[in-house]
Amino acid sequence: MQIKAIGYVRSTIRDPADCPCHGRWDKPACSIEIEEEFEPALYRLRAGQEIVVLTWLHQARRDVDRCRSGNGSSSHVHGLLGTRSVFRPDPIGLHEVRVLEIQSGRLTVTPMEAIDGTPVIDIRPVFSGRAQADLIQEFFSSCEMRALIAAARQGWERGLFSGTNGNLSVRKDEFVLITRSGCSKGCLTTDDLCVLRLDSAVLLAGESPSIESGMHLAVYRAQSRAAAVVHTHPAHLLALGSLPGELFSLLDNFEALEIKKGLGAVGALRPGSEELAEAVGGISAQSESIFMPRHGLVCWSSDLSRAMARSEELESLARIEVNQRLLRI
Repeated sequence: MQIKAIGYVRSTIRDPADCPCHGRWDKPACSIEIEEEFEPALYRLRAGQEIVVLTWLHQARRDVDRCRSGNGSSSHVHGLLGTRSVFRPDPIGLHEVRVLEIQSGRLTVTPMEAIDGTPVIDIRPVFSGRAQADLIQEFFSSCEMRALIAAARQGWERGLFSGTNGNLSVRKDEFVLITRSGCSKGCLTTDDLCVLRLDSAVLLAGESPSIESGMHLAVYRAQSRAAAVVHTHPAHLLALGSLPGELFSLLDNFEALEIKKGLGAVGALRPGSEELAEAVGGISAQSESIFMPRHGLVCWSSDLSRAMARSEELESLARIEVNQRLLRI
């Protein structure tokens, strides 16, 4: 049998002792540099795809036939072939990873536990047929997914979303669960959800995240208290914003005076643009609600229900203001 390296792992891990027992999503992504002669074999491999990477664990011992199944001296001894130990007669490593990016012959993947310089001997696509919910549950529970889907439905029923506009997200640690692009908020399923890394915006699960994902991430980065962000399209608020003068120039009731304290606004910027994301992120450090002329409203809070409630309240006040202006005509 002859084995030939098709590439090599490039990782920040240098010592086998520092490798986690299993791939961990909280560890930095690493890359695989494919040898030039094998680059054509990457044709049609795409970012977001799950693959199995086979490596040759060149620093692993090959003279072990038994080992402990877990960490520590209290774990049970097993025959080597009944474990996932790196010590093997033929030290082949098996790594299920997701492709984050492909540039020429360089693949960025995660999560992968391999030291820098580990030879890669093969790459295979995964045909596991795992449901989208299973992939997302590596980061968010089914309860958290249902809560986001329910909030979207509630917003749709109350007219804060229409068609496929708007988007919602929640944050947990360094991960963000967000709706995908082009989905109706009134009938969301788990297939309409995606998971992004907060620090790098890398897609970890799902497909085609909302074009406003950059704006959501900007809010989370600027406002540590934000655990949920909703971008709605309240009809009366948008109509009010198209009229001359301040948004709430006539309202003087107690609710309006209080809620206007936390309301900020940005200029009319192109949806999905970096400029809009930066502007909303910047003002979110002081404002819990940000009005975007000709586009919609962003509200953040410590949970989805509060963010949705604030959006609903602003739309209700805008409806009153619009009616007052109509009565004055």
